[in-house]
Amino acid sequence: MHEFLIELIVYVVPFTELLGTLVVLWGSLQGLAMLLQQAWRSAGRQPQQGGALRDIRIAIGEKMALGLDFFLAGDIIGTIVVPSKDALLILGGIVVIRTVMAYFLAQEIERKAAG
Repeated sequence: MHEFLIELIVYVVPFTELLGTLVVLWGSLQGLAMLLQQAWRSAGRQPQQGGALRDIRIAIGEKMALGLDFFLAGDIIGTIVVPSKDALLILGGIVVIRTVMAYFLAQEIERKAAG
């Protein structure tokens, strides 16, 4: 059974990390599209939307946080089967980055809701 799990994880972990990459790419493309839309409005002398750059940061940040969740899931799955010191350090780093991003993203969303 253990060998079957190891064979399965060989496919599951890269797929999970691919999903994370696609989500981060999605956020980057969405942020770029929003930025270009904002630049188009500025060039056309249309009224500026208050907090547009904050909206762009939030859109990108949400996707990055979700993408990191997929990376974290892949690392957790891989670490469970083949734990190593390097894998645990990478896992810890991703957890710290994800936690910091979630904290600041939550603050930004609260600021947007208040103002």
